[in-house]
Amino acid sequence: MKGTASHLLEFLEGARKRFIIPVYQRNYDWKRENCKQLFDDLVSVIKEGKSTHFFGSIVSYAHSRDEVILIDGQQRITTISLILIAMINAMKKGICVPEDSRLSEILEDTYIIDKYRRDERKVRLKPFRDDCTAFDRLIYNDETEYIQDSKVTINYKYFYDRIVQIRELTPDELYRAIDSLEIIDIELEPQHGDNPQLIFESLNSTGLDLTEADKIRNFVLMNLTPNIQEQFYDKYWNKIEKCSGNELDGFVRNYLTIKQGTIPNQRKIYFAFKEFTKRYDCIEEVLQDMLIYANTYRDIKAFQVGDKDTNEIAKRLELLDMTVAYPFLMAFLVYAKEVELPLTEIYKVFSCIETFIFRRLMCDLPTNALNKIFATLHDAVLKNKKETDNYSAVLIYILESKKMSSAFPKDEEFINGFTTKKVYSMQAKNKMYIFERLENGSSKEKNDVVENIEEGILTIEHIMPQTLSNAWKQELGAEWETIQEKWLHTISNLTLTGYNIKYSNRPFAEKRDMENGFKQSGLRMNHYIAQFDKWSEEELEKRKQELSRLAKTIWSYPETDFEPEVQDDDVVSLSEDNGISTGRKIQYYIFQEEREDVDEWSEMMWAVINKLFAINPVLLYEEAKSNRNVWFSTTEASKHYKKIAEGLYYCPSRSSTWNKMAILKNLFRLYQIDEDDLQFGLKPIKQ
Repeated sequence: MKGTASHLLEFLEGARKRFIIPVYQRNYDWKRENCKQLFDDLVSVIKEGKSTHFFGSIVSYAHSRDEVILIDGQQRITTISLILIAMINAMKKGICVPEDSRLSEILEDTYIIDKYRRDERKVRLKPFRDDCTAFDRLIYNDETEYIQDSKVTINYKYFYDRIVQIRELTPDELYRAIDSLEIIDIELEPQHGDNPQLIFESLNSTGLDLTEADKIRNFVLMNLTPNIQEQFYDKYWNKIEKCSGNELDGFVRNYLTIKQGTIPNQRKIYFAFKEFTKRYDCIEEVLQDMLIYANTYRDIKAFQVGDKDTNEIAKRLELLDMTVAYPFLMAFLVYAKEVELPLTEIYKVFSCIETFIFRRLMCDLPTNALNKIFATLHDAVLKNKKETDNYSAVLIYILESKKMSSAFPKDEEFINGFTTKKVYSMQAKNKMYIFERLENGSSKEKNDVVENIEEGILTIEHIMPQTLSNAWKQELGAEWETIQEKWLHTISNLTLTGYNIKYSNRPFAEKRDMENGFKQSGLRMNHYIAQFDKWSEEELEKRKQELSRLAKTIWSYPETDFEPEVQDDDVVSLSEDNGISTGRKIQYYIFQEEREDVDEWSEMMWAVINKLFAINPVLLYEEAKSNRNVWFSTTEASKHYKKIAEGLYYCPSRSSTWNKMAILKNLFRLYQIDEDDLQFGLKPIKQ
């Protein structure tokens, strides 16, 4: 095995060289976003005057004198070939005119076609199966013969459109940009013991790909001089890494969410960060700002956010596993430090967030709605806050104004969820949180419930046991089966004990009076239980009422006197029906982290369908072919149909607003996209 640095085009050159993609490789599968990123990089090479641009490694071996088997890098080589073909076709049609009139011929003969080859197929690159047919038609056939739903064709058309319509680069400039691409050419030598199959398996199974944070670090530091690299690493990057612990990807994602108001895809953090830095004049400004938020991130993780009571809330939020709130908490704490917010105000904010999260948890409201809420919550507060307003008052108002899947449950809904939910089946951390709060409340004399549960000293006890003895059945009465089914795993029938094994399924009176029983328990919650003579549905109902009273005190619905000057526009997601079904008009939508103003629901619909087509055209073609959806067709059935692409049409006139929502929900299921990823800004209701 030997590896050398080389230019990509040098690797592709050769009078007799032919590149074979073996059958064990996956089909060509570059997404639109990958193509966009590559072409953007090529544009930046020219615009920024770069001489080289690293394009990764290519792993191959010589199968014969003139055949090269591609082990790794086939996706990139296929993509570059598509750009070259698009250039050639555009020049042949006279749409793009190069300085050298022979450029199209040179590119074709050097990188695409071996016209002197004796084989019937003279194309230098041989993709696999269907990809090969689609690829060849781009070279030899008219556009009407293209395989429209092939990824090969779709990406070719994307490049062709950027070349002939947008025209960011001339053909000569694009050729120079491609010529700047550098690779590491890793050539295997099977004759010397290199096993291509084993190496292929290793490349695809080691899981040693760079993390998003690795890529960001390289991006931030690589283009600096060695001295500046060391300075910035010590002054900023190393501190940022230490503040984030082993969660640098998570920190950067939260940071970008704060700055952009949208949540970057977990697998696209690097590209999102790269795009974000364009707002700044120099990378040091970005690092300075990141370090401020990194310090706050560290404080949240260390539960050092305010006074003792606020720090306790931060610790409890960890039990609720609500990292989803980090973008808001980070942004708020940075703001609180800047304006020197009183500790009492910080406490009120954290307390409100804790109550909001817990009430939603007990009411089984979707957690994915919280992503959108916390991404923009701090900005929403500042937008509505007047100089004389308390931050917490505005925050409470905004949260209490949320509706449907984003709602802040009021007492009736909360208590119903709290008392009927199968608490015993919840996640361990959530259960620890609930019992800690019920045991300690606001008392200054606290029992360390969490630590004792974690160490196995305390366990959850079913007062009415899971396996009923005859004595228990007799005590519960004729309806014992119904009673057990209704109450067994609810909070009313659960407590904590250090003597679970000894309790077993003993009758209630024995559990109460035995050594270390409920009467002798050091836990407050067991003092209430110990006052009863028996444990039947009547007692369960009484404890339910007592716990309901306690819950409304511990997680009290916050009050606010804030009144906005102007009523905010309603924002609802696709998962919500609020406002949509009542004839509300749309003024904008947000999809894929981009906001676009629209005047009509139909305008939004058409835009989103085209965005879905750009993500994966194949799925829409399949939907049209299946005849499952009457709004899509493979033919222009009437004048009402609008053309999405060749062989794909949509009929907007047949869909009401209600139908549009149904169509989109169906498409989002097909694309496996969360419905909350599409939001609608509704025009205010005139008073």
